[in-house]
Amino acid sequence: MAKMVFERESQFANKWRKFDIYINDNKRENIKDGETKQIDVEPGEYIVKMQIDWVESATHKVQVKQDETIHFQCGSRLKGWKVLKASSAMNTVDEFVYLEKK
Repeated sequence: MAKMVFERESQFANKWRKFDIYINDNKRENIKDGETKQIDVEPGEYIVKMQIDWVESATHKVQVKQDETIHFQCGSRLKGWKVLKASSAMNTVDEFVYLEKK
């Protein structure tokens, strides 16, 4: 069995909100502030993204091999003074919520 591991950084922006984890356009799990989630998947090709309300991260196309673990980091790019840009960032992909392959 292959695995995808999602690590969400702990930060002020969206601290009390959960991000939804989508794999191939299906909501699989949600992840809380500072949490790490592991999802078991069959080997194959997947499209992965995060979402909160209507706001999405960039999508990642990944190929997962048998017994392989793929790691992702997620959170918000709204840090420090950028938190003040929250309302304008809601229409920007990968800003209000981001997903990066590690």
